[in-house]
Amino acid sequence: MGSSRKAGASLLGLVRDVSRIGAADTLRQRFDLGELAGRPASQVFVSLLEFVCPPGGAVDEAITRHAMLEAIEDLAEDGLATFESLTPDQLKEFFLAFVARSIEGRVIADIGKRGIALPDTVAAVERVQEQLHDFVSGCTQGELLRQLDGVEHFRERDLERITTSIYEAAFNLVAAAAEVVE
Repeated sequence: MGSSRKAGASLLGLVRDVSRIGAADTLRQRFDLGELAGRPASQVFVSLLEFVCPPGGAVDEAITRHAMLEAIEDLAEDGLATFESLTPDQLKEFFLAFVARSIEGRVIADIGKRGIALPDTVAAVERVQEQLHDFVSGCTQGELLRQLDGVEHFRERDLERITTSIYEAAFNLVAAAAEVVE
């Protein structure tokens, strides 16, 4: 999850900077994107995609970009206004959505890579995916939300430790419910 960890650290820095110096100054100073001030939050995050999740050819980079795009989609569905109008809690929710989607994507990729057989019906696979999403989102909220209350003191290595723990628990949960293909 190297690419996701780097992107997560970058997003964590964004959350810190917005809480410290404000949204417009963060866009201007950190990303040289001051012209995005006043734009819809989802549009700003799409522009930040290239900074946070640079394109690449490996599976890890694809998982990271997909997770970011899914988090942006969730944000757009919520109908939030401008980037500057995002509350600290909304920024944290975006960050948590990205982390959860990254973990889910890695688990799903590793299920295929390690040859774990899923149920035979589409409905059953969708149930497993929904359960995985609920489990990972719940763990992410439970483990990280309280850490983000002191975002200025939350370290990237703590983020790495927590996400690795959630990933391992999620993968083991899916693996235990499935049959290993030999």
